[in-house]
Amino acid sequence: MNAVRYAKEQLSEAFNLFNVCADGMDDGQYNFQPPGTCNTPAQSHVHAMSSMDFFLNAMLRSGQMRWPQLAGQHGLPANPMEIWRYQGNVPYEPMKEYARAVQQDVLDYVGALKDDDLERIVKTQFFGEKSVAWILMLAVDHTMGHGGDIAAVKGMQGLKGLPF
Repeated sequence: MNAVRYAKEQLSEAFNLFNVCADGMDDGQYNFQPPGTCNTPAQSHVHAMSSMDFFLNAMLRSGQMRWPQLAGQHGLPANPMEIWRYQGNVPYEPMKEYARAVQQDVLDYVGALKDDDLERIVKTQFFGEKSVAWILMLAVDHTMGHGGDIAAVKGMQGLKGLPF
């Protein structure tokens, strides 16, 4: 197996588990504010997918993020980093559609790479100069971590978070 195929399969599996964790809620459950310092499922979902949108669509692909269109249509913050302070409700179904579109963008992008492309160095806003491979590794870890956040908060509401 080559490195690009491995990276694409890792991302695909991370997305599959993330989507299972983020599935099965209504708007109220999705925007539920748990006690303590936990994030709402909506905040974790928006953050994970808008980060993917930023790092892969805007930075690696040198394209446009999908977030501004979703934000404009639903009155969400123009800067997705503002989701942590946002007090309104995030609409669940449009967010799931956004997530699926971003995930497909990522898989299409990675599937078109050559192994040598993974060594390309990119200057990142948050982490300095990193390879494309490093960014993809971060994408997998970040997606899985926030999927766990969502699953835990679903569990606080009596919902099944993880599929096992």
